[in-house]
Amino acid sequence: MSLARRLVGIDAVNPSLVAGGAGEQELAEFVAEWLGTRGFEVRLVGADPARSSVLARRRGTGGGRTLLLAGHLDTVGGDGAGADGASAPSADDRVVGRGAYDMAGGLAAAMIAAAEAPHDLAGDVVLAFAADEEFGSVGMEELLAALDAEGAALPDGAVVLEPTDLEVTLAHRGFAWYRVEYEGVAAHGSQPELGVDAIDRALDGLVALRAIAAELRARPRHPLLGNGSVRVATIEGGTDAATVADRCTLVVERRTLPGETDPGPELERALAASRPARIEELVTRPGMEADPASPIARAVLAAVEREGGAPVVHRGDPWWTDAGLIAEAGIPVVLVGAAGGGAHADEEWVSIASLRTLVAIIEDVIPDFCGD
Repeated sequence: MSLARRLVGIDAVNPSLVAGGAGEQELAEFVAEWLGTRGFEVRLVGADPARSSVLARRRGTGGGRTLLLAGHLDTVGGDGAGADGASAPSADDRVVGRGAYDMAGGLAAAMIAAAEAPHDLAGDVVLAFAADEEFGSVGMEELLAALDAEGAALPDGAVVLEPTDLEVTLAHRGFAWYRVEYEGVAAHGSQPELGVDAIDRALDGLVALRAIAAELRARPRHPLLGNGSVRVATIEGGTDAATVADRCTLVVERRTLPGETDPGPELERALAASRPARIEELVTRPGMEADPASPIARAVLAAVEREGGAPVVHRGDPWWTDAGLIAEAGIPVVLVGAAGGGAHADEEWVSIASLRTLVAIIEDVIPDFCGD
């Protein structure tokens, strides 16, 4: 698929992840020009003019539902064949290179299917391709704000084209990150009784977090996602071997299930006995769960079964995607994407056959969902 190869050939490494990363601007401008020449109303969105997201709309005749096709422009860094796109080897059955699977292939499929959709559709087709999904998801937040600012109703349903191996993701977890800081009093290591050991206090916190983890495992399991989780991502503390630590900092990750309330108060209660000096919420993102009976889910499930020729696999994903923000905005959303491998790895590839199937799936969904 030539368009997917062209997208992979544009370096879009997220500079928030890799110092000196090229960013999304060149890719955003290419996508915007490609869509603009095919009749879409296109604009670049974002506070950072060097890291734009793309918002494109093809207007219908009126009276139909509006469909949002969403994905992300940025990639992670790495080595290996195709890491810079231009060095990707050609292959008859796959596109190889950084971002091919996650997720230039999905972007290309959405662009082709939307461009080839019937011209007499009642509803609009909107493409929202975000910068910064791999780090802070600022791009999707800005795209949703731009859609809201247009004054029209938000899209009636959304498909996120993250790679799913042509299975349909109906749910994924959310997450929250916290910085937990402990303070102590420094003293010489030969006289620890003269100080207060911040690492020792943090140890009490670690024990409390283990208790939370055990309690989460004991809760009823979500049918697609299992249980939530908690873990310590980093620990930093102390100055040298001969000094009682006067500080210790933990970064804690809590993976949540759709519909879970804010996990912050639960964390604060569990850690209270260890006497942290402060607990700072770094970022919180919601989980996502689709109603399989919703119009968008029905349209996607039917199209995948029709084009795939087999019963559809319904799945839940442990990781987070921008679909969480789309669902939080009140837009019903599901995920379906191409088959391949090597996401965030040195050797990344996407199956060309699966991209053709994905185009056919989206081409089925568009008139089904956006019709009268």
